[in-house]
Amino acid sequence: MQQYAAGQNHYHIDLLKDGNIFYRLLCYSKENLGDKYKRINNTCLTIDFKDFEFGALNIFMIRIADRGFETYKQDIYSSLPDFTKLYPFLCLREPYSRTQSLYSYIQSSQSANEDTHKSFGEQSFIDYLNSPQLEGSWLTRKFLKIPNHIPITEEHFKKTCEILDGMHVIGMDNVDKSLREIFNHCYGMDFDSTSKAHNNKTQDKITTPFESLNEETKAAFLNQTKWDKRIFEKYVH
Repeated sequence: MQQYAAGQNHYHIDLLKDGNIFYRLLCYSKENLGDKYKRINNTCLTIDFKDFEFGALNIFMIRIADRGFETYKQDIYSSLPDFTKLYPFLCLREPYSRTQSLYSYIQSSQSANEDTHKSFGEQSFIDYLNSPQLEGSWLTRKFLKIPNHIPITEEHFKKTCEILDGMHVIGMDNVDKSLREIFNHCYGMDFDSTSKAHNNKTQDKITTPFESLNEETKAAFLNQTKWDKRIFEKYVH
């Protein structure tokens, strides 16, 4: 963004609801922002969503947190200037790798400020894979607002695909190259091929290979994440 909007003030703004991040904006402006923003540092700010206005902000990119999947069109799209051209994209991760990262993050000190911190208690990773807490169909549930006690069906899968068909879906394994292509398409920005996305890896991530799991645990995981796997294979592999 600094390359694209040189000479202007650059901001990373988190939009909150009830203290939780729903949307993250990368934006720039010739003007200084007002006192209604809480400043983390010179460029990182937070604000309650109800107090936010686009005003003089020029939006470079909007990241939708999973809490905002149900409401982003109403909250964000409806407030953007009419001339705004949208290029929605979504990054998907292979289900088992995502589960490893999720468990590791929630159980680590990195999630200390999250309400889910240490929510798996004393469960080992293997125990988690065999427990009712194992997350499955997270994307479909977030998009379609389906509670955990409702089973996912083929119709839910189709509706999720209808949403994803309107997006550029990329995989985590090739995220650097894909982001360079997206920013080149949207802004004509030519990144050096050695440029890397910000390293946001979970520390001390569980590395247990899937093939090392016993058959019962494999079956439990594959059953719980079967819709995630179908989505990943349809759009990434």
